[in-house]
Amino acid sequence: MIKNENIICISSADWDNPYWTNQQHIMSRLARQNKVLYIESMGLRRPVLQSKDMKRIGRRLKRFLRGPIKISDQLYTYSPLVLPFYKFALVRWLNHRIMIAALRRLARKLAMPAPILWSYVPNAVYFKGKLGEKLLVYHCVDEIAANPLIPGNIILDMEKELLAAADITIVTSPELYTAKKPLAREIHYLPNVADVEHILKIQDPDLQVPTDLSSIEHPILGFVGAVSNYKLDFSLLKTIANERPAWNIVLIGAVGEGEKSAAVSGLKEMPNIHILGGRPYGKLPNYLKGFDVCLLPSKLNEYTRNMFPMKFFEYLASGRPVVGTALSSLREFKEYFYQANSPAEFIRDIEIALAEDASVRGKRIALAKKYSWTSRMEEISALLEAKLINR
Repeated sequence: MIKNENIICISSADWDNPYWTNQQHIMSRLARQNKVLYIESMGLRRPVLQSKDMKRIGRRLKRFLRGPIKISDQLYTYSPLVLPFYKFALVRWLNHRIMIAALRRLARKLAMPAPILWSYVPNAVYFKGKLGEKLLVYHCVDEIAANPLIPGNIILDMEKELLAAADITIVTSPELYTAKKPLAREIHYLPNVADVEHILKIQDPDLQVPTDLSSIEHPILGFVGAVSNYKLDFSLLKTIANERPAWNIVLIGAVGEGEKSAAVSGLKEMPNIHILGGRPYGKLPNYLKGFDVCLLPSKLNEYTRNMFPMKFFEYLASGRPVVGTALSSLREFKEYFYQANSPAEFIRDIEIALAEDASVRGKRIALAKKYSWTSRMEEISALLEAKLINR
């Protein structure tokens, strides 16, 4: 593991997001032996005029006024105050200059000279060379430009520049590798992994299923992640609920990120669809313990075709059967989950999953153990060390 480095991470997610992403997992681990400044989301998507987004803006303002927040001995977070209208050139110009000044000030305050600049968003290209960084890393975990709430053409132009400038580009799906390789200086495919040790707490016989889940009748078909219309196939979920009223579908995660609340109203009307909202990551094993089947009901579009769902190996580590949409990024693991191509196949596969022998769970857990953060951090560290030695 690399040690004694300074790392400034430009993220796409707030640190306290109840469902951790690749970003929080990696930075929390790097902070054990390096100093890390985690910059929270800079608001690439346009805000929606509803109470949820207004409350988020209010929280962001409070955090900005507090300045950098110390999470642990070597980990700090900072919430930038930027204008969330990236489609306008003047706004981008202002935001980038505000951010450069803020990052320089924070680097001095926290004594972080010559940092590794590590970004999950393309607009970090405008910070290149402005912070005296020794390395620029672009960690591409999604096709951000395909998000319907983001100005795609502008983001694509930024990304082209960043791919050409980054010392190392890391992608998390084969599709992203194919798309970005012609533009990147150096690129590596490292699929998402899971905090397997954390999920394996599910095997503790004393681990309790939370009351908001234990009060729901089985069978329980569970999903954990963002409940967003452009990511999840709401129509598929409603079809399953209609066709099998005795099944209960439970959705755990932030609802309608950047979308009007009406987008999920059709789900809320279904008596056997239960939307619990976000829950702490520390409680994930507790909720997985109450699932009979784990769901990956992804909508097939440009965004999801390029993603590798991080929850996949978390699901496998639980040992529970997994039924999901036929995502091409998961093709190499098709023998470890039920891959459906239509609502009828989805329902059929859930029926098979509910009836399967529990003895097959070990196969899924064994695979998940090969895709743990321990092994992934060693690979990432080796990439960084090799690049630092040759500079």
